[in-house]
Amino acid sequence: MENNFTVEGREIIVKKNELRRNILKNVVQQAEKIVKSPVPFTDYSSFRQYHLSGDRSGYQKPFGEKRRNIVFLAIAAYLTGKEKYILKLQDYIWDICNEQTWSAPAHLPEKLSYEKKYIDLVVSTTAAALAEIYSLLNDKLDENIKNRIVYEIEQRVFIPFYQHPEDYGWFKGYGSNWCAVCCGAIGTALIHTGRGKVYFEKILNNVIESINGYFDHFDTLGGWVEGVSYWNYGITNALKFTDALYRVTKGKINLFKHPKIQNTGLFPVHCFLPPDTFVNFGDSVENLALNRETMLLISQHTKYGKNVSWLLKHIRLNDFQDIRSLREIKIPEVLIPEQTFIHFKDIDWVITRKNWKDKNGPVFAIKAGHNEEPHNQIDVGQFIFHVFGEDYLCDYGAGSYTKEYFSPKRYENPFCNAEGHSLIFIDGMSQGLGRNFSGKIIEAKHGELEDEISLDLTGAYPSDLVTKVIRKIKFSKKQKYGHLLISDIVETNTERNIETRIQYNGKLKKLDRKHFVIYGKNGKLALNIIEPEKFNVKTGEFKNLPTLHGERKTMKFLKITSRGTKICFSIEAIPQMWS
Repeated sequence: MENNFTVEGREIIVKKNELRRNILKNVVQQAEKIVKSPVPFTDYSSFRQYHLSGDRSGYQKPFGEKRRNIVFLAIAAYLTGKEKYILKLQDYIWDICNEQTWSAPAHLPEKLSYEKKYIDLVVSTTAAALAEIYSLLNDKLDENIKNRIVYEIEQRVFIPFYQHPEDYGWFKGYGSNWCAVCCGAIGTALIHTGRGKVYFEKILNNVIESINGYFDHFDTLGGWVEGVSYWNYGITNALKFTDALYRVTKGKINLFKHPKIQNTGLFPVHCFLPPDTFVNFGDSVENLALNRETMLLISQHTKYGKNVSWLLKHIRLNDFQDIRSLREIKIPEVLIPEQTFIHFKDIDWVITRKNWKDKNGPVFAIKAGHNEEPHNQIDVGQFIFHVFGEDYLCDYGAGSYTKEYFSPKRYENPFCNAEGHSLIFIDGMSQGLGRNFSGKIIEAKHGELEDEISLDLTGAYPSDLVTKVIRKIKFSKKQKYGHLLISDIVETNTERNIETRIQYNGKLKKLDRKHFVIYGKNGKLALNIIEPEKFNVKTGEFKNLPTLHGERKTMKFLKITSRGTKICFSIEAIPQMWS
């Protein structure tokens, strides 16, 4: 490591000639508001509220505002050189450094040990943000502030991680975003403020090992089992470190070369749902702004950069998430993707579409997997049908992150349990919880005019309930807006009530016992029940459910039930655009 690592001089985050001119006005406007307002207050009463009620927002809102505001102030100070931004920034840094802990209450035990050094997602990213500000504004910050930054990062992060890395489960928890966020942020902070320290080489080697382990856990084609939201969160911090390491060693240490990271641009590209949303299995969210610099780095350094450049023309980006927003990164020319069908075999997702050019065109996504995935929901066999810019057959995404949401009561919540997904139920019961309850995509056949996907879901159900559960999909591209046929074959040892459930968005109208129409904003979707001959159909809903970002949703679903030992459900979905 010593032979490859250049330590002369501090890393320069930005150069003036790389500055994006269009960010100045927006940043200064935000900075002016921040300068005129007091530093957000975080008190113990709000801190303890999480353990009393399970609500995170009372403490985490001002806690998060502090960390967002220092980015705006630092960028404004760098761009304008105005002392008022520096002075306010120093007040913020002083306040953050005075916090009893940089951890979120949700990541701490109710009874704190003041001798223990807790390092979580927020501790790590706070350290990285302060370290980047230290580098960017080194000649403008007071010595007291600079020394305080270095001291606090060392005491809260570097020394405990150096001495006892094994105390932190995320260190080698490669299959979770925590590994990427914590290790990536610590590595970034280390490059900025830890050079020449006794702990430097050991921490750097540990971080590199962990980031490579995290990369190893990607799907072969670059997919991430936690979905696009946590792909964005994890890889943003991992690549922030990867980029800093690459630049400070002048390319001698290049983690971008990892083969799975070379492919990872395929994941957000294929998860894209026009006009500007994403496939949202698990605790991922549909309406997501990806980190700008992360996407630019992927477009610049990886195999499918031209396809990522195409995606950047269509999606919303988070422009001011960190100091790196100052940099202008050259990206390749735009190239529309060619392949319309992809099977991420390691995470077992299939996503297919008619074409890339028609924003109203159909997209279908389905997952298998198991029921103990990170940010798990009971959802083996869940699917999405997107057309006319809307998810007509949908996944409702993530519920509100409360204490109960990450407790054994998680699966009482419709966002996480089987009731909130388009699954099969036998006598009112559905899939089991745990890694052993899993399914497999056994056929993923792509054709010019039709795709066929088959899933064996038998293993996701308790063996005393079923002997066979097969879900088959035919996605036709012959029609202008596509055609979908969903077939569920269920076999049991004894006669049982067997139900298939279809989640939907929009307003449902019943035409007769076999025919329904879902009305959306830009079109409608006809649902026709072809099989079985004998069945009952009901609608259901879970009203007013709190979501991850504070809105309220009503989950709506169609329940089709028949009785027997072998039932085949066949349901066709036919899109029609408003004339």
